[in-house]
Amino acid sequence: MISIRTAEKKDFEALEKISVSSMSEPWHEKDFEAAYKNEFAVIIAAFDKKDGEEPVGYAVGYFACDEAELPSIAVRSDRRRLGIGNRLLEALFKEMKGHGAAKIFLEVRESNEAGLALYEKNGFITVGTRRHFYGDPEEDALVMMRLL
Repeated sequence: MISIRTAEKKDFEALEKISVSSMSEPWHEKDFEAAYKNEFAVIIAAFDKKDGEEPVGYAVGYFACDEAELPSIAVRSDRRRLGIGNRLLEALFKEMKGHGAAKIFLEVRESNEAGLALYEKNGFITVGTRRHFYGDPEEDALVMMRLL
């Protein structure tokens, strides 16, 4: 059974492992620590009772005025395609809306088919492109937005 809650400091090492194994520009413990200290940020983590206290996924959101941003979301590779990403997004949307956000933005690699499918399934639409946004390898980012 999957549970979702706000991440705590004790989770950051495991969140870093998930991030490093999931993306070419991962978040590290220091990044999670900075978000944790930021009053305009929320870190949501997913847990599977089978794994005890070990997180299996996370989502980070920042909010300001009526807008929010999703800079990072990842699910452990052995837990993908089980709806955890959807659950994390639902929880993050609720949090961001509760902080007054009316819409949320993200950037995603143009080649990230799984990410694009997840975002489109959850109501995001492409609203722009950032040329040469990513390095290693260099790639454009699609800017996506969803109304909350």
